[in-house]
Amino acid sequence: MDNLINVFMNYKINRLIKYGTYIYDDDSDFVSKCFKAYFRTYVDNYYYGVFNTIEENVYNQRNLKLEFKGIKEEMLADYAGYELQVGNLEYVENRKIISELLDIAIEITKIDQLNYKDKDDIDSVVEKFISGVALLNDLVGKRLNKLISLVKETYSNTNKLLNMKDNYFSIEKLSFIKENNIKYFKLREDIAVLDNYKKTMVSKLYKDEKLDYKKFECLVQKISLDLLKKIINHDRPEIIFIELCDSFVSRGRIQSKVFKLIDNPIFRHNVVLCVNYSTYLNQKKAFFEDFHFGCIQDFSHINDVYTKIDNIYKEGIFNYLIVRDCKDKDIDYFIKYENEGMRVLVFEEE
Repeated sequence: MDNLINVFMNYKINRLIKYGTYIYDDDSDFVSKCFKAYFRTYVDNYYYGVFNTIEENVYNQRNLKLEFKGIKEEMLADYAGYELQVGNLEYVENRKIISELLDIAIEITKIDQLNYKDKDDIDSVVEKFISGVALLNDLVGKRLNKLISLVKETYSNTNKLLNMKDNYFSIEKLSFIKENNIKYFKLREDIAVLDNYKKTMVSKLYKDEKLDYKKFECLVQKISLDLLKKIINHDRPEIIFIELCDSFVSRGRIQSKVFKLIDNPIFRHNVVLCVNYSTYLNQKKAFFEDFHFGCIQDFSHINDVYTKIDNIYKEGIFNYLIVRDCKDKDIDYFIKYENEGMRVLVFEEE
């Protein structure tokens, strides 16, 4: 299983390739491969804020063109040894195609950023855009209706994904003291159409350790959808904390499943993986990936909290320490705690 952000961005790239091959009137594997390289770079730049060939990290048309030029040079360099394999005529033509597609790809990325009031608005908006870009207008000619149909299909499928409903599970967000843009996410069971007996059975089954990873997958997909909406609307995502069950770590699932499931730039930047300190100590080798980690700890039965927090800090792996519970006398200490590289967060009382 892949997270919804990866699924959507791959869909986005494939749809842009579809626009490109239609506009260029060539759906050969070579043309599709070239468009894919350009549009993968666009997604990295525009949606993820990741730049591959330049040092700047701000998205704008100038930087996108510089990135595309860098990708073009890489493709030309990679293709340099193919002359003897494909023949001179095809070799020269394909090098020409790599260069030609750059400007077309730039204009197609602008189609991705067009705004519509509703589906019916697509006809006029796309038609106005194409007529205003001589390069695309000359290529599309009288074939505009099919391009509009492709855009409408993308619009419908995107809306269907972003408006998915789930009547069985939802996200419960817990807040931290003095923190507004940081939330702890947990999965909540919302099955309402059950009698008391069945509710008891569902609650018992829901707590079964065997289902821990399935619940984690469900939570990740809901977080993916939440983040995806914010990315598309250019809203700033909040920092999200999610807890890793002990069984994920002890059974090796954190490496074989968890890290793969959340392998995405948005997750790496906005999601903090929380784990119990003793579990971490028993499985240190599992925490090598480039994610943000938090130590979630119950201090309510610990007398020497100063030594405990110092030991956690010295591990050097945790960006955050989340205080699940503590004695009343220690709350101020945790709230005021400062140490470079690790923030301490205390849950608000529910």
